[in-house]
Amino acid sequence: MILACFIHSILSIYLQRSLSSPNLPLKENTPSGIRIMGILGLIFAFMLLMSGFVAVTIPAEQMKDLLKQLPPEQQASIQSDMFKLLGKICLFAGVVFILNINLSFRFLRQWQELHQGKEEDRE
Repeated sequence: MILACFIHSILSIYLQRSLSSPNLPLKENTPSGIRIMGILGLIFAFMLLMSGFVAVTIPAEQMKDLLKQLPPEQQASIQSDMFKLLGKICLFAGVVFILNINLSFRFLRQWQELHQGKEEDRE
C-alpha cells in the first residue's frame, strides 16, 4: 500500500510538470494510474487514520491489560505514552496522505479540463 502512495506521488509530479509546461505531454496512461494509485493510497490513509484513532483513544486500563499479555522483555520496552505518540503520528500521516491525494485529483481534473479545451479548439 505504501508503494501505491509512492507511485502516486511520482505520477503526480509528472502531472504538475505537464500543468506548468503545457508543451510537455502527459503519457496516455498517467491519468488512470493517478486514479488507481490514488484510490489505493486513500485506502492506506484510512487504515492509518483508523489505527491512529484506536491507538489514541484506547483507555489506560485496557492498555495495561494488553501489555500484560506480552512477554516480559517486550513489556519493558513498550510504554503507553509511546503507543499514543505512534497513534498521533499515524493520524498525522493519514491526514497528510488524504490531503495530498485530494490535491492531485484536483490537479488531474484541472488538466482534463485544459486538455478537453485544447481538443475542442482543434476541432
